[in-house]
Amino acid sequence: FQVLYSDTDSCFLLAGSNTKEDVQRFVESVNKKLPGRMELEFKDLYARGIFVTKKGSALERGAKKKYALMDEKGSLTIVGFEYVRRDWCQLAKKTQKAVLQHVLSEGRPEKAIELVRRTVEDLKKGRVPVKELAIIKQIRRPLKKYVSIGPHVAAAQKAVKKGREMGMGSVVSYVITKKGNSISDKAELEEFVHEGNYDAEYYIKHQIVPAVIYILAEFGLT
Repeated sequence: FQVLYSDTDSCFLLAGSNTKEDVQRFVESVNKKLPGRMELEFKDLYARGIFVTKKGSALERGAKKKYALMDEKGSLTIVGFEYVRRDWCQLAKKTQKAVLQHVLSEGRPEKAIELVRRTVEDLKKGRVPVKELAIIKQIRRPLKKYVSIGPHVAAAQKAVKKGREMGMGSVVSYVITKKGNSISDKAELEEFVHEGNYDAEYYIKHQIVPAVIYILAEFGLT
C-alpha cells in the first residue's frame, strides 16, 4: 500500500486494486507483529477523500486537522470541519456538508459551486429562515465581567434588558440582524428576531464563503 498520510495514531493508505479482504489480511499480519496491547484497527475502505490544507503548509500538516471521506455506500466521515462545531450557523454547516457530498460523490466541483451560488442568492433575497442562521455560544463568565463584548455577550445583555435571565453558563442562540453599526450591535437572541431581519452580507462573508472556499480551493477555485 502507498501511504497517503500518517501520524501518531492513524495511517491513511491508498488501497489501489486491493479489496477490503486484502486490507483486513494486511491488518491481521501487522497485529501479529505488534508488541503488548498495541493493535492496528481497520476503520473502513473509502471511495474518495479530501484533505484540506492550510494556506502555505504541506499536505501532511493540513490533513491532520481537516478531512472528509466517503465510503462505498456514500456515507461521510467528517473531521475538523465547521460542520462538527456549534459556533457556526446551520445554513453554513448544511452548505458545507452538501459541498463535500457533491465533491466526493463525483470528484468534480461544478454542482457544489452551483449550490453555493443558490445559497448566496437565497440569503440576499431574504428567503432563509432565521432558525438556520442562529449561532450558538456559551456565556463563560458573569456578563458584567466581560471587557470585550462579542456578539453573543451583546445579545445576552440585550435579552436581560427584555426580562430574560442570562448569566454564566447560559447558552446563547443569536442572529446578526440588519440594525446596528458593529456586529455586536446587530446581534439579537434568535427568539426576538423577525423572519427576514438578518444581515445577508455578514452571513455570506463570514459564514457561507469561509465554510466552503477552502474546500473548493483544492480544485484551484477562488
